[in-house]
Amino acid sequence: MTDRHRLTCEVAAADALFRLEIWGDQAAVEQRLGTALPAPCRSATRDGERLIWWEPSTWLIRAPSGAVLEIAASDDGAVTEVSGGFRRLRVQGAGWRSLLMIGGVFDAESPAFAPGCVAATVIHHLPVWLDVIDPETVDAYTPPSYAAELKRHWERAMARLG
Repeated sequence: MTDRHRLTCEVAAADALFRLEIWGDQAAVEQRLGTALPAPCRSATRDGERLIWWEPSTWLIRAPSGAVLEIAASDDGAVTEVSGGFRRLRVQGAGWRSLLMIGGVFDAESPAFAPGCVAATVIHHLPVWLDVIDPETVDAYTPPSYAAELKRHWERAMARLG
């Protein structure tokens, strides 16, 4: 059995997802939050929450509640629940990099794309945001209307790789 045989692609748990946008003092928000927010193209886990840099001055946060985020944002930003706006697919296995290269326009095989890295790209003509969780796991966020097609694309690709 090759490493690629161990690839899986599943729709991940529908955790609450919040968009934190900061237009004021980021340092003050981080102080109230009790942690630094990830730098551009980076992600981190803190107390069971996943903090993902999304775009300039904006982070996506998987957390059980947005209450703490709203307090942290205060007058320096805003928190919006976006749980219904994305589906998270989890790809696991040593061959996830090869899988993402099929139908993709992003160099997922670069060793620099390591745990804690984030990238937005297009795969199989679909918008995807990638968050590398660990050496064998990547989460892919896509709009709900595209999730089933992306999953089918990856399942067909895994069959060809296997």
